[in-house]
Amino acid sequence: MPPLTLSRHRHRVLTECLADRAEPLASGGRFAVYRLDPALPPLPGSGVASDPDDLVVVHDFAPAEIDNNIARDVAEDLLPLLLGGTGRASRRSPQDLFEHMVGAVVRSVDGNERRAWHRFYDNTLAALRRAGQAAASEAPRDRAQPDYIADFAAIYRRVASLIDEVAADSVLDVATCFGFLPLLLASGAWSGARHPGVRPVVACDLNPALMALAESYARDRQVANVRFVTTDILDEHAAGGRGLPISDFDVVTAIHFLEHLEPAATPAALAALWRRTRRRLIVAVPIEAVPDARFGHRQVFDRDRLAALARQAGGRFRCFDDHGAWLVIDRLPSPAAGPRPRLLESQT
Repeated sequence: MPPLTLSRHRHRVLTECLADRAEPLASGGRFAVYRLDPALPPLPGSGVASDPDDLVVVHDFAPAEIDNNIARDVAEDLLPLLLGGTGRASRRSPQDLFEHMVGAVVRSVDGNERRAWHRFYDNTLAALRRAGQAAASEAPRDRAQPDYIADFAAIYRRVASLIDEVAADSVLDVATCFGFLPLLLASGAWSGARHPGVRPVVACDLNPALMALAESYARDRQVANVRFVTTDILDEHAAGGRGLPISDFDVVTAIHFLEHLEPAATPAALAALWRRTRRRLIVAVPIEAVPDARFGHRQVFDRDRLAALARQAGGRFRCFDDHGAWLVIDRLPSPAAGPRPRLLESQT
């Protein structure tokens, strides 16, 4: 289990008592780290304690601040406190600890876990909409620190524009994680002139807990025209349509997906995505000097590498940079193509 995590807002009595009785072992940003048992010795040269299980993390995020930017604070401020200089203080990988701590912070602000996660979704989606509107009307501004929401708002706006270019009636978002992009698309955010109003979307991910969470939120907030499916898009058995409402889609999006794969698996992965695509495949990846282990990245990309992958897939493609590197592949029209399937029909 991750370190015990307390909110100064919700656990005021506990956190004040803790602060009165002990000095934090370390602090940074919005976090302070205490030891559960002061008698435990630290692991020399590796961190603040022998294991994060022996720690208490206290944060000062208010409920209104619980959105996807806490991932930035966990990655930039909290992980260095827990892992120390070498990371040997934890039995967990940086990615595992990062994911655990983001969830722990979200859950700490409310005794009801479902309500806590729905607040996280509400706050993040509202911030994405605000950031997207600002990006459309203002010149880029220098930022003192990374802003994950602003960056992804720009990415999602670009995705929506690329989908609108082909007036797609069916969209599949692969490796959707929390599902923010399909929720925005299904709600009609940033819809263009070629496809006004809402756009139906299917989203898939390997993680059943994430898909259940996104589905619960969509149902509770009555976001229609979106479906969340647990499936492995790269599994040849799943490629026949298992779990998905239709076997292929006008547009397939893979946003920050390929960097999580082993390099040897990447060509087959792109081929699997391309097989699902009737008209346009949209791929976006971060530009990094080295893979960021905190987020589970295993490889790096640039436009040249994306172009090499596209040549193997076939079709007409273009690569460009915009908050990362992009690959867009269009399938050449076939005169024998049949009618497009309806997206959210019940399957029997």
